[in-house]
Amino acid sequence: MLTFIAFFASIALIHVLSVRMRIHPFLALISAAFVYGILCGIDHRSIIVHITSGLGGIFSVLCIVIFSGVTIAEFLNRTKGIKTIINDILMIFKRDCSLVPLFSGYLLAIPAMCCITAFIVLNPVVEGIALKVKSSERKFTYMLAIGTVISYNLIYPSPVIIVITDTLDIDPFDTLVVSIPLSALLLIISYYYLRTNVEILPEKIHTSFRSSLKAWSPIAIPILLILLGLIVDNQIINFLGDVNVALLIGVSVSLIIAKRYLSADEIGETLKRSSGRAGRILLDLCGAGALGNIIAHSDFPIDVLGLIEQSFIPIMLSPFLIAIFIQTAQGSRVVTAIVTASLVKDLACMETLFMICAGTFIFSYVSDPYFWLVKQDSSMKETLRYYTVPLALAGAVVLMCAILLLYWPQCAI
Repeated sequence: MLTFIAFFASIALIHVLSVRMRIHPFLALISAAFVYGILCGIDHRSIIVHITSGLGGIFSVLCIVIFSGVTIAEFLNRTKGIKTIINDILMIFKRDCSLVPLFSGYLLAIPAMCCITAFIVLNPVVEGIALKVKSSERKFTYMLAIGTVISYNLIYPSPVIIVITDTLDIDPFDTLVVSIPLSALLLIISYYYLRTNVEILPEKIHTSFRSSLKAWSPIAIPILLILLGLIVDNQIINFLGDVNVALLIGVSVSLIIAKRYLSADEIGETLKRSSGRAGRILLDLCGAGALGNIIAHSDFPIDVLGLIEQSFIPIMLSPFLIAIFIQTAQGSRVVTAIVTASLVKDLACMETLFMICAGTFIFSYVSDPYFWLVKQDSSMKETLRYYTVPLALAGAVVLMCAILLLYWPQCAI
């Protein structure tokens, strides 16, 4: 019970500090992490260790990804590459370009094996498209984020599915029969929930093969390397296909192209600006990582399991409910998958897998690093409405499908 009191007190503190007092999210999240540890009675040295290791964990995983993605975006903007990419996309999709954010995020998150990586790479393009078609820039950003999470939570070989199938001893390829049509349904629902008016501006769209090749190279080359790393069993290809290495190669390509258009001072200024922007993003993500890590290393997961076992809730719903609590507490979808799957091993089946997946959609709030990345300059209310709620709706749909899978054989009899 003490862990629940500490958890809700931490959430309330974050709300007061970040929403009411306008304190920077990093300070709010770190303060909440310390308050949680103190209220739970965790040893003061352990509190510091869990918070700093949570910070370090997020930094080690996302530092190169965030810096590279932001840097590529900055150079594309300075060299007018973004404009060329947007023109190419508009020529292909024309008036159906409102589907681009959802579908492109959905596709890129699979080879990137990280929804945040896909978001960082595609966000400047998506924002540019929104401006070009005279639509809501923020709506397009939220559509991109939702698309990345849908495939990340459901489609093999995402880390979420790999972890669950490995723990429950389920063939990951068997999940695709359900997850592909289910994810397509979620894309349709999300599209209509977030749909925005699109008005193509009355101007001619100019593009050429040479300019398109230069513009797309910093994005296309890393994506191609990541895909090859997944497909080809070769040590060198696997090294180059690592997300961190591939994106650094994308930065190198951006620098080579930029030298033709920008002076040394302009290149230095662009790198300085991208470093500052990447640093601000990383601070928010690391703060959420610190809070999530100290909660994950407390008795919270065990207390959640005990609470559910003592309740009247059907045992087959426990994977879903445990996943909700773990996801809300620490924000990482992979950690949610690891902890929940290990706690419900005795219920290993396909239905359990999708119930865990459903729980990873709910409740993405202040402990979720992605929440702060998507939020950036938006209000908490808007981010809840267009990020947290659509993901919760997606989780409800996945749960219903899991229940249908559970009872369908009985209904057929």
